[in-house]
Amino acid sequence: MDDKQRILSTVSIYHALNDGAVAAIPILFPIFKIIFDLSYTEIGVITGGALLINIIFQLILGRISDGKNLRTMLSLGILLISLSLLLFTQINGFYALILVMILLRIGASFFHPIGTGWISRIFKRHRLDWAMGIQSGFADIGAFIAISTTLYISELVDWRYPLYFWSIAGSIILLIGIAITSKINDEYLNVKKISKRQTIKEAISENIIFLKRIKLIIPAFIISGSSWGIIVTYLPLFLTEKTNLSLTIIGLIVSVWIGIGSISSILYGRICNRFGRNNVVFLSYFTIGITSILITYFTNISLIIIIIALMGITVFITFPAIVSFISEITHESSEGKTFGTIFTLQLSGSTFFVFLGGILSDIFGIWIPFILLGISSFVFSIILLIFRKKPIILETDI
Repeated sequence: MDDKQRILSTVSIYHALNDGAVAAIPILFPIFKIIFDLSYTEIGVITGGALLINIIFQLILGRISDGKNLRTMLSLGILLISLSLLLFTQINGFYALILVMILLRIGASFFHPIGTGWISRIFKRHRLDWAMGIQSGFADIGAFIAISTTLYISELVDWRYPLYFWSIAGSIILLIGIAITSKINDEYLNVKKISKRQTIKEAISENIIFLKRIKLIIPAFIISGSSWGIIVTYLPLFLTEKTNLSLTIIGLIVSVWIGIGSISSILYGRICNRFGRNNVVFLSYFTIGITSILITYFTNISLIIIIIALMGITVFITFPAIVSFISEITHESSEGKTFGTIFTLQLSGSTFFVFLGGILSDIFGIWIPFILLGISSFVFSIILLIFRKKPIILETDI
């Protein structure tokens, strides 16, 4: 195994742990809602507040990471995630849940700007779509394991046991990742930071220029982030309220979404080569829009599973696609800063829609978050169609 493969392997298993651990918590909200007597608004506050912390730290860590040892910073994030999952088993109410969620989200803030930036720098000139699809696919596999097993174990034994599992798994994966990358060349661990010290005003100005270059794809990051946040948070609650299914079956149905998404992410490189990245992006957001609206009209389990499967294919394939667009225009010395900015956009959208979805669900019903997602995604796909002859991103050096 060469150095690049060692890095891809380490980033992939870290991503699997990161997203698996983060996914294990929202799937427990039907249980938390009962034992802690939570309203949908309080669930929105918990999730949205933790995501707000994630946004702030992700932006900060993205800027800090450029020029630093990437392995060390990623490993620190995994350590914090493992610790927070252990603390989750000790929560006893609404406020404790908020505090531990914040710690979890601080730990999760490390991966996306740093891990994705690392893969971007290493594979920028060779097999970029393939590498992005692999590391994204591993994340989906981690989330699939979490969602397919968490409620089952919770009903079989106790809701704390899945969190014990992920905490221990985090410690083991941390040791494996350190061992795999222990002897890789230093040039892959660090990159010289060439950007000068900036004032806050200069940093904001730089980000504005960057955002103008990617303005057509900004909604893509917001919608993709919202898709994950809404589906993983509200789909279990939606199925709990609208069907008579057990929590175990609900967990398995939601896991179909992520399981199929895992396959589509891993195969993204081949799909992109066959159909083209632009076509894949358009078709994905168009399908997300239609299926998000359709799911609110059906209670038939077979139809719901078909819709969820389509959402799995399309939601998860958007992540490596839009990230690859950004990688191609990002200088190696500013990967963390750039990906910190774009993942802040992604989390900002997720935070807004998850929080708004919680409030509106108390007023109108648990179906409303999916309508919000569907309309947003459908409108964006129409915008892509209108501007199909224009480049999605202005390809000039950052």
